[in-house]
Amino acid sequence: MKKTLLKIFFRPLTLFNKFIKKDPHLIFFYSNLGFRDNVRAFYDYLIEHEYHKKYRIVVSVNDFEDYEKSAPDGVSFIGNRQGIPVFLKAKYAFYCFGKYPIKPAKRQMVVNLWHGTPLKKIGNLEQGHEHTDYNFFTKVLTSSPMYKPIMADIFGCKKSQVEVMGNPRNDEMFRKDRLVDTAIRRGCRKMFAWLPTYREYDGDFVISTLSKDDLKELDRYLKEIECRMIIKTHPMQQPDLTGIKYSAVEFITEEQLKKQKMTVYTLLRNADALITDYSSVYFDYLLLDRPIAFAIDDMETYAFRRGFVFENPKEFMPGMEIRTLYDMEKFISDTFNGEDSYRKQRKAVCDKVNYYQDGNACERIAKRFLKGKNDETD
Repeated sequence: MKKTLLKIFFRPLTLFNKFIKKDPHLIFFYSNLGFRDNVRAFYDYLIEHEYHKKYRIVVSVNDFEDYEKSAPDGVSFIGNRQGIPVFLKAKYAFYCFGKYPIKPAKRQMVVNLWHGTPLKKIGNLEQGHEHTDYNFFTKVLTSSPMYKPIMADIFGCKKSQVEVMGNPRNDEMFRKDRLVDTAIRRGCRKMFAWLPTYREYDGDFVISTLSKDDLKELDRYLKEIECRMIIKTHPMQQPDLTGIKYSAVEFITEEQLKKQKMTVYTLLRNADALITDYSSVYFDYLLLDRPIAFAIDDMETYAFRRGFVFENPKEFMPGMEIRTLYDMEKFISDTFNGEDSYRKQRKAVCDKVNYYQDGNACERIAKRFLKGKNDETD
């Protein structure tokens, strides 16, 4: 009922949007899942390069109260309801989580930054969503030419609407002034990051590969070799972590990262190796050329319930498969001892999914879609 009412509300706004004059000095950002990921990364770039002194920047996010008091001059943080009239006036708009279902006007540049390079089926590729309209943008970004037709199929748009730019969030991993964070590593010899993806069918625990007893043994092993593992829970997953406390294994949520003024990419650039499954985060991590392992004990179930954009997804998963505690400890041991037999495979996959490998995605996006900060005319 709520979705139906929202559709009725937004439908006339597409027509209305065509006739509203656009402000050539107004940049609009939107997110309904927190101020993070590609939206936050691109915003940070604009502030660092003083775009807010040329443009007025308005950020519409569900957690706007956390930022409105500390916003720099020329920047406003508002709620998503208040953002609707601002979006209608904005010449430039960027989003990666959620959107206003309003078609862009011809004089408007609405860019869907999205939030990753998909391995699993999303959008129109998902069963039951084949005819859903996701095309509420002028352009949608992707990371490689190979993904242009895939993204067009996902969002039901023309290939000409898909542009290869890379993910803004990946730029952080290339920042030389942010390579080492001693607060994260805490003097450990090796640090492992485990990022499981969202599962609609998961139980009350965050990971299915290892039991709580397995984690106790893993914690003992990591402590013995003076290593550490951070398990970053998915933002949409609310696992029951009651009574879970270890020495070398730590669970961390999106909210905890936010409080510590860190991002997922703070973890990645500090991690010596990554454990994940079907999350697009490993496509990003390939840029660092470090070991990756895939906890895919439920791959058959996941393929049946969700599906993948590739017929054989394992061809794009260059790393050890983890299905048991023994596999996990073997991967940790190999990484600890410098054994890496997947380097060539990682490079091959990285070249396919990451056309740009330079950490300059934000600069490309700004130059492509925005006027230069010193330009006086639109």
